[in-house]
Amino acid sequence: MKLLRTTSTLCLVSLGIAVLPSPSLGFSDVRSGVTPYSQAIESLREKGVVEGYEDGTFKPTARLNRAEFLKIILESRGTEVKGEDCFPDVGDEWFARYVCAAKAEGIIDGYPDGTFQPSRAINFAEGSKILSNAYGQAIDQYSSDWYEPFVRALESSKAIPLSVERLEQEVNRGEMAEMMWRLTEGETGQPSKGYLNVKYPDVMINMASDEPQHASSCADLKAFTQEANRGGHFPMVDVMMMESDGAVAMPLGAGGASKARAPDFSQTNVQVSGVDEADIVKTDGTYVYAVLEGMVRILKGYPAEEVKLLSTIDLQEEGFNPTEIYLDGDRLILLGNSWQNYEKRVPGIGDEMMMIAPPFYGGNQTAVRIYSVADRTKPELLRTLSFDGNAVSTRKIKNKLYLVLNESVRWHVPKPVPLPLEEDLLPSFRDSAASSVEQPISRCGDVIILPRVPHPQYLIAAVIPTDDMSKEVQREVVLGSAENIYSSLESLYVAATQWEYDWRGPRGTSKESASIYRFAYTDSGIELKAHGKVPGRILNQFSMDEHEGHFRIATTKGNSWNEENPSTNNIYILNKNLEPVGNIEDIAPGETIYSARFMGDRGYMVTFKKIDPFFALDLSDPANPKILGKLKIPGYSDYLHPYDENHIIGFGKEAVESKDGDFAWYQGMKMAVFDVTNPEKPKELHKFGIGDRGTESPLLHNHKALLFDKDRKLLAFPVQINKLTEDQKQDPSGMAWGQPVFQGAYVFRLNLKDGFTLKGSISHYNQRDYLKSGSYFYGKNVERILRLEDSLVTLSQYGIQSHSEKEVNLQADVPFVEPESITSCPDKEDEDVLYVSDDLDTCATIRFFCKEDQKAFSNKCGCGCVPSE
Repeated sequence: MKLLRTTSTLCLVSLGIAVLPSPSLGFSDVRSGVTPYSQAIESLREKGVVEGYEDGTFKPTARLNRAEFLKIILESRGTEVKGEDCFPDVGDEWFARYVCAAKAEGIIDGYPDGTFQPSRAINFAEGSKILSNAYGQAIDQYSSDWYEPFVRALESSKAIPLSVERLEQEVNRGEMAEMMWRLTEGETGQPSKGYLNVKYPDVMINMASDEPQHASSCADLKAFTQEANRGGHFPMVDVMMMESDGAVAMPLGAGGASKARAPDFSQTNVQVSGVDEADIVKTDGTYVYAVLEGMVRILKGYPAEEVKLLSTIDLQEEGFNPTEIYLDGDRLILLGNSWQNYEKRVPGIGDEMMMIAPPFYGGNQTAVRIYSVADRTKPELLRTLSFDGNAVSTRKIKNKLYLVLNESVRWHVPKPVPLPLEEDLLPSFRDSAASSVEQPISRCGDVIILPRVPHPQYLIAAVIPTDDMSKEVQREVVLGSAENIYSSLESLYVAATQWEYDWRGPRGTSKESASIYRFAYTDSGIELKAHGKVPGRILNQFSMDEHEGHFRIATTKGNSWNEENPSTNNIYILNKNLEPVGNIEDIAPGETIYSARFMGDRGYMVTFKKIDPFFALDLSDPANPKILGKLKIPGYSDYLHPYDENHIIGFGKEAVESKDGDFAWYQGMKMAVFDVTNPEKPKELHKFGIGDRGTESPLLHNHKALLFDKDRKLLAFPVQINKLTEDQKQDPSGMAWGQPVFQGAYVFRLNLKDGFTLKGSISHYNQRDYLKSGSYFYGKNVERILRLEDSLVTLSQYGIQSHSEKEVNLQADVPFVEPESITSCPDKEDEDVLYVSDDLDTCATIRFFCKEDQKAFSNKCGCGCVPSE
């Protein structure tokens, strides 16, 4: 794939006179190499598809009326044409049977006043509808403009001649012959144009090209913004922005821990070793950095007797909402978003600021803030960056942060401005290291246009240095879209689902494809290298993988509920140019992919509708991938995590087959160890069930919630447990929803011999909290569990706790907010009581940490701390 810079207009077929005479073909006025579209005209003449005039000419430049055009098209198909009484202005004229047959077949509809107007010259927009319908072109898109689906169909078939410049242009006989020839012969090797070229003649690049190209000027981008923002438009592509993360725990060496102690600690569970992923909690082994409920907190996390809150970063008053963080030595990288109203200074209106849209119109900005945390009690802001758009996901490799964003195309300036500039069309970017003034994200001429992506957004890939605050942020901007990302150490892959709808049928149909972009990591930043497409949609980042120069991707095509055209699942293997190499298609018809994992020469996939088929795949030969074996068991796995090269841990749900339909009701959480030592006969070696229907865990949709250490036989994660009542257990349907009884972290011992052994549980809720809760828990939900040396640290909006890894006993409990106090108690009316629990049994099992001037107590009021004597 090459990226082409276009600096001139499209080249038209030469209309000049050849120096040497050219031989006449079947028609006296058609000469090879001289007459436009002579090859098409002669080919159709030899097949008897077109005829000339009595004088032996074809008259290729003569215009056609609507009746003539329709007659030639219908007769070219070689089928009997008949019909009558269809339009009031058709009657029994010579063309009546063609017009009426075309109406009966749905090729034409006529004008809104009910007429056909046979003598009216036919224009390209009208001709595109007749050609597309008559030759069975795939019409997969809907638009408020009636002509768009048909012109796009001709674009897909490379059937728009270069001489067609506008939608309303009248079609001549030569152009008609050329389009007929390309459609009937499947001829796609001739120069062609795209839909946007004929709708917006100022567009300089060829939108029918399969190759990515750089915009020639802002005029090219203007066409996209006008198209995306025109009134009444319905987009053809429904881009779903979901990032469902998941992974393999590997030390990344990005530490910042004390070199003297070099503590042993867990790291964020990531997909690829050496490629860090942002999370709400990071640690260097001694200190813990957390983003919870919009607050950034820095804590001393180890040793247990020194656990305390050191500092807080509160940016809510600035309208900034922090979401995730990275840690790079003594640098804390904070990711978040804020809302930005769109205001622009309009030339010619003086210094007045003009809002180009209603006051409520604005957009999301993604911000990156880099702090020095050398002094954890006083974080120092070093650099602030902001980008128009929504962050899709990020990755960090060594001292470079890679940020992928989507931003819709929009039109900033009023219509009187004839020549838009970058600031009118492109998303904005601001970098405190360069200037406090916003600037366009790139130059128009640096934007890469993918012509065959309908109604795209701005896909922005930014590279942010984390080691030197003065280094420039490099950006690559593509007119495309992003939904999920996968990163190896060499390449970044971005995937987005494109949905194309056909609403002409009674129920409507759709098809989806995964559009894939490969960016290469370079010394200077990042560069788009390839673009490809495979059928279907992907589930999450674990549906993608790179191995030994090949890209593997798992997709689901269709919907499981569609009995006429049931869903299928597929594995595609592409080369680095994203060209197809091998595939396995039509796996588990009627089911949907729930999880996937690629591990070297093997792949594993779970599909589900009523039971859980666990598939083991051989991907060692990219050109000939195959299914080695499968295992069918109740339930499904949402996330697959490697235990070792021959064992996989699955986290998901139990399921009970419904008696009322072809589906199953999911139940409580389920863990399983799959043995794939013999991949032709995979088996479930161990399993463990948790709770009843309603039980949930962040791990099921975010792999970063998992703490797993094979060497220490340690596995832990947050979970909310629901239990059925005795009455609910009598319901055999499997629909009953359990009541919440616990929220916290479960800690397991796991090995291949014994399977899962529950060592203990950790909760930030006390007995009083459980008694007060209704149908859900809120405010103290454990979000992450870390290991610092031999301590387990849990974090929630409430605070931080430390427990021993071996016995899971409480070591420290530090709330972020002081517990609620009460001013009266039946036994101690004159003393301020720190209210903790109504249950005295709970008081006996909880270790309280009172201030130096307080002492612990328990009575009928509860247990807590009171002032010392």
